[in-house]
Amino acid sequence: MIVSYNYGYYFYSGLFAALTITSIIHHSTKSFTTYWTDKIVIFAVIGYGGYVFFDKIAKGIVHEYKPLYYAIIVGAFLGIIVLYYYGNANNCFCFAEDLDECDRWHQLIHLLTSIGHHFIVLL
Repeated sequence: MIVSYNYGYYFYSGLFAALTITSIIHHSTKSFTTYWTDKIVIFAVIGYGGYVFFDKIAKGIVHEYKPLYYAIIVGAFLGIIVLYYYGNANNCFCFAEDLDECDRWHQLIHLLTSIGHHFIVLL
């Protein structure tokens, strides 16, 4: 949120502020409404992050260390997809029966998401 604001991505920063608020509320109350509100904001962040990422690629923003950034962004995204969707399909990772295990994998998703979006801003 702060990094995107400092780099002039004010809308991105606002989305992260909204996501922080909706996630805290959802993880505190876990209701149907907070679940879907949080999901909507999550998809807004993903969509805007993808837009910023592909816009930078289209504009040819490439320097000698940028391919590493691209690899980190794509790797983080793929890691999140595996942890969430594969886990959902196979009742593992974030969807395991053990709630402590679920929380640990969920925390990793938050870490990967943060890393990926930070590198999108830093491109």
